[in-house]
Amino acid sequence: MSDQKICPTCGTEYPLSERFCPRDGTALRSASASTDLMGTVVADRYHILKKLGEGGMGQVYLAEHVKMGRKSALKVMNPGMNQDADAIARFNREASNASRLNHPNICAIYDFGETPDGLIYLAMEFIEGQSLTSLVEQHGALPPARAASIIHQSADALQVAHDAGIVHRDLKPDNIMIAKNRDGTDLAKVVDFGIAKAHSSDAQKVTKTGMVVGTPEYMSPEQLSGDKLDGRSDIYSLALVAFNCLTGKLPFPAETAQEAMIARLIEAPKTLAEMKPDVAWPDEVQQVMNKALERDAGLRYQSAAQFGRELWAACEGMPSTQAAEAGTQVLSAPASTAANVPKTRVATPGEGGKTQAAPAAKPAAAPPAAAVAVKKSNTAMIAAAVIGIAVLGGGGYFIISGSKGSPTPAAGDSSVEQAPVSAPAADPAARSATPAGGVTQLKTPVNPTGGGNRTQGGEAPTTSAPSASPGGGGAAGASALVRKWLPKADENLTSGQARNLIAELEPRLDELKGVELVDGLIAVSMAYLKTDNDNDACKLLLRARSMATGDRKSSIEGVLDNLTNCK
Repeated sequence: MSDQKICPTCGTEYPLSERFCPRDGTALRSASASTDLMGTVVADRYHILKKLGEGGMGQVYLAEHVKMGRKSALKVMNPGMNQDADAIARFNREASNASRLNHPNICAIYDFGETPDGLIYLAMEFIEGQSLTSLVEQHGALPPARAASIIHQSADALQVAHDAGIVHRDLKPDNIMIAKNRDGTDLAKVVDFGIAKAHSSDAQKVTKTGMVVGTPEYMSPEQLSGDKLDGRSDIYSLALVAFNCLTGKLPFPAETAQEAMIARLIEAPKTLAEMKPDVAWPDEVQQVMNKALERDAGLRYQSAAQFGRELWAACEGMPSTQAAEAGTQVLSAPASTAANVPKTRVATPGEGGKTQAAPAAKPAAAPPAAAVAVKKSNTAMIAAAVIGIAVLGGGGYFIISGSKGSPTPAAGDSSVEQAPVSAPAADPAARSATPAGGVTQLKTPVNPTGGGNRTQGGEAPTTSAPSASPGGGGAAGASALVRKWLPKADENLTSGQARNLIAELEPRLDELKGVELVDGLIAVSMAYLKTDNDNDACKLLLRARSMATGDRKSSIEGVLDNLTNCK
C-alpha cells in the first residue's frame, strides 16, 4: 500500500495521518490502486481503522464516525461487483430491511449509500463479541440454559422481523453474534439480512428463477424444495441452530452435505439423546425440538417467539453439566418409613428434640431397603405441588388428632410431627387413625357434608365418612370421590387409574362447590395430563385457577405455564 493519500478533488498528496484535504475538505483516498481502504475516510464520515473480515461480496471494516466518534462495522461491496444488478439489489435490500427493524437482539443499521466514485457501503452496529459458530467451536455443546437463552433472544429478534413481513432465509450460527451485557450474560444479535426478503413484496423478488439461497446445513425442507417461504422456515433453521448449541452436532448426520439435505426431506431428525447421550434430556426439551423440527411447516411452531419461550422454559431447570445418570436419583429410606409418603409429610428431627415437618422440596422417602429411580418433568413436579397443597392445606380433607388427653396442634404448627399418610383406601372410613408411639397421625374427614375442617383440640369425632362409591348420591358422594382420588392424582397415577378417575369424578364436578370443586378440577386435570390430553387439562385448570386463591392458585399457574398454548 502507498504511504500517501490523495485528494480526489485537487490531486494533492498527503501523508497517511491526514483524513481530509486541508484545502477543500474532501475525504482523502489511498494513492495505491489497492482495494484495501485502511486509513481512508468513506463517504466523508467513516474513518477506516482496521479490517474485520471479508466475504464473496466485499470486505467488512471497523470504522469510526469522524464527528460522532461512534464505532461501526462498515461493509463495503467489492468494486468489481458494482455492475452486478443482483448483488447490488441484495446489498441494498439488507440495508433497507434491517434498517426497518428495531430490537435489542437485531444488529442495528446506521447508514448505507454510495459514494461519488461508486463505492457502495453499509454502516452497521459494531458488535464486540464472537459468532455463535466460534463459541460452539471453542466450548463444544453449550450448557442447556445458556443455549436456550441465546435461542430465546434470537427467536424474539426473528419475531420482530416476521411481524414486519421479513423472512431472514439464511439463519445460521455465523449470523448470530454473541456479545456481553453489563452483568456478563450473553447478548445475542442476529445479523446479515442480506438475502432476507419481505415475503409480501414482489419488488424484493430479485433472485433468479429456481435459485435456492441460504446455507444448506441450516435450510428448512421447504427451502430445499424451492417452495414459497414464510417465517416458519426461519423457525426450522433456528431449531437446527438450537440443536447444534445443545449437542454440538446437527440432527441429520451424514457423510456429505447432499446426504444431509436429502435426509431433511425424507427422514425424522435424530433425538438429542441420540446425538448427545451423556445428558439426561427432559421430555419437555425433546418435545419442543420435535415440534420445531417438523418437516410439515403446518405442524411446526407458528411463532418464533413461542418456540424461544418454550425452549427456555424446558431447559431452565437443567443443570449446567450433567452426566448420563443425572436424570435419576437413587433414594433409600429407613425401615420404619411408610411405603407411600408424600414428600411434604416426611418427618425430620428438629431443634430441642422436637420433630418438624421436612421442607417440601426434599425428595420423598422410598420403601424400606428399596432404591427408587425418580425422574419428573417440570409439569409433573408442579402438578404434585398442586396436589400437595390441595390435600394438606386447601380442602382440609385430613383431620389432625392426638392421643387421648393431648391437645391437637393448630394447623401450621411446625413443632409437632405430621405423620406419613398412605394413599386413601376406596372406603375412607377404613382409614381410622391409630396412634403409634404417641406420634400424631392423620385421620380421614368425618363431616358427612364433606366439609372436613381441622379440629383445634381434643379427640376427633368418630362419625363415619360418606361412601366413596361412584354411585354415592348428592354432594356427599361427589365429595367422597374427591377425597378418594385427589391424593392419588400425581405423577404416580397409572394410565388406567387416570381413566378411572376421569370416568368417576368428572361427571360429578357440578355437584361440588367452593374448595371441593377446585380440588375436583385439579384431580381430573392431572388425570388428563397423565393421558396426554393437554387440551382438556388446560380447560379444567383455567376454571380451577379462576376460583383458587393463595398458594394453590400459584401452583395451578405453574402447571399452566408448562402447558403449550394454554392461556
